[in-house]
Amino acid sequence: MSRYNSLVFTSLSANQYYWTVVSESFLSGAPFNLTGDWRTFYYGDNRTFPFFNASTPSTTDFTGYNSDALKFQKVMVDYYNNIQSSASSWERLDNKACLKAYSNVFLSERRNVVLVSSNKNNTNSVLRYGAADWSSGLENNWWICSLNGNDGGAQTCNAETYISSANSWSIYGNPIEYCLSERTADICSVNFSMTIMIVVVAFNAFKVLLMLWVLLRYDAEHILVSAGDAAASFLVHEDQTTLQMCLADKRDIRKFWQARGFARPFDRRRRHWGSAVRKRRWVSFFCLMIFAFCFVAFFGGWGFIHIKDRGTSLDPASLWSLGFGEIHQNAMVIYGGGGNAVTMAILANIPQVFLALIYLQYMGIITSMFLARDWSTFAFKPQTLMVSTPSGKQRGTWLLSAPLSWGIPLLALQTLLHWFLSQSIFMVQTEVYDKNGKPLVYNPNTYNDYTHISNCGYSPIAIIFSIVASGIMILSAVMLMFRRFPTGAPPVVSTCSAAISASCHPIVRDPDMKFKELRWGVNGGFASGVGHCSLVTAETWDAGHGSAPVVGYTYA
Repeated sequence: MSRYNSLVFTSLSANQYYWTVVSESFLSGAPFNLTGDWRTFYYGDNRTFPFFNASTPSTTDFTGYNSDALKFQKVMVDYYNNIQSSASSWERLDNKACLKAYSNVFLSERRNVVLVSSNKNNTNSVLRYGAADWSSGLENNWWICSLNGNDGGAQTCNAETYISSANSWSIYGNPIEYCLSERTADICSVNFSMTIMIVVVAFNAFKVLLMLWVLLRYDAEHILVSAGDAAASFLVHEDQTTLQMCLADKRDIRKFWQARGFARPFDRRRRHWGSAVRKRRWVSFFCLMIFAFCFVAFFGGWGFIHIKDRGTSLDPASLWSLGFGEIHQNAMVIYGGGGNAVTMAILANIPQVFLALIYLQYMGIITSMFLARDWSTFAFKPQTLMVSTPSGKQRGTWLLSAPLSWGIPLLALQTLLHWFLSQSIFMVQTEVYDKNGKPLVYNPNTYNDYTHISNCGYSPIAIIFSIVASGIMILSAVMLMFRRFPTGAPPVVSTCSAAISASCHPIVRDPDMKFKELRWGVNGGFASGVGHCSLVTAETWDAGHGSAPVVGYTYA
């Protein structure tokens, strides 16, 4: 079984086994007789133990098997002689522990089980027995729920219904006192998919080529990466296209450009942080989130209905009992077979792709809002520019695309969300072992392939955790969106280079001002009485050549 969503994954063992209901005398060497309808299963050239379906013995002539009947009967008798001699040393489990141990069909640390009944039979100490072999419906634990006179067939068995009354548990009318379970080593292996590896290597090679192309094609020292880089550039090289539009903000930049030179009154209205992000970007983010929630609601709802149909209650205790990211036969994506490892890995990683797209949008929005908040500080206290390659007193950009007080929690949320998703739907890779502890051998010309199982499992409780974490992520964005900038803050420029440029037209230009502490406010004006606002050095401000804008006064 595997729970990794990458090209490297583990494959664990799942054991086939015999379950046997016996009287107490079986453990002390009482005689037994393995009667029933015999038939041989073939896996390639290896004949496995015959399957006994625990039905009433019949006189049906099994054409083609009669020649092997005595041979396989001897194999079974020898096998059960070994069980009889060794069962007393196996782990003893009470009924409740036995039900829990054998309820999941993915049995990796146990094999055969002897169920000791209070019933007696003077001529045959084996009261019932059968094989728990793999099937496409993952129902090989049916014997736990067997009814008197009914062989169980392919019924879905939910052992949880018996745990509450474990002391009265019976199999085919035989009351069970306790179980003896054969412990085995949990065999696992580490595997990797060559196909996925080739795809991963190819995409990483493509990324490296793009990085080299950008590095060689452009001068990395002069690439404008942050808002501070843009402001530093505009303070040194004045942009003539944004003259006389000093109150331009991100959302209204086109209106300012179309009426460049038109003076506008300063408005002290406190704008929301959300105005640092274009409306179209907010709409695309929320549409993507709504789509993701609808996707989860549809498939998650199908999953919850499915486990209910297989007998699992939807109350919190029952959902938790399925495990957090644990493999369970009642919570599989595909029944009636499976797929190959590559297909299942792709299926398990589809939610991760959605999350990556959402998180790129989310962090872009968060970063834009915090950049706008940092820019607003220039109106109230001196500070240096925040640039990608700091020099002198300049500040470096945020390591986590936001101040650490927010960046660390957001990174933790992202990490948890990725982990929750990896536990919500995961790849299942199983190697099946026969009742003798050997890997099951397969011949495609003779039988269905249950030697290796590739599938995807899901965890309802992990899905709930993922939804809650996603909700926290959305709420954090909404909470920040409705925060307000301080009264008297400069226009919301965020990452808009034109709006940043419009704030970088000081009356006196200092070639080194990009390295100094700066303030934003009124810096001179025009003969008509219209004022002008710009970034200026702290020295200029302190010398009386800079001041806060006045409400109602016009500036250009």
